[in-house]
Amino acid sequence: MVDTIVFYDGYCGLCNFVIQFILKNERKEKLMFCSLQSEFAIEFLKEKGYDATLLNTLYFYNGSRIFRKSSAALQIIRYLKPIWWILLIFWIVPWFVRDIFYDGIASIRKKIILTSCALEKRNSTRFIA
Repeated sequence: MVDTIVFYDGYCGLCNFVIQFILKNERKEKLMFCSLQSEFAIEFLKEKGYDATLLNTLYFYNGSRIFRKSSAALQIIRYLKPIWWILLIFWIVPWFVRDIFYDGIASIRKKIILTSCALEKRNSTRFIA
């Protein structure tokens, strides 16, 4: 079983942009990625008590626990190059406040970047179908 999985909306341009950003800024290639539309994501999240049909939610599985929305994003930052660790300061903001901003961006995410980007083939082994 994979230890760290980022679950994202595979049809969202902003979400795909974020995945590209993560791939370019990871310290080590430890993260795996899975579209919320995949059978794996639907079954995996359902088994853990989460709903993969909520496509406006980013999920992060760290091997033992699932994080959602802004908490998932902050967990992912720990896997990026140290220059991005400054963003971890947002842990001081309560999750329900952070998630208000997250939900605002999520509600317009398909208007921010209209098209999905093609993910690089060299990273194809990092994606769970």
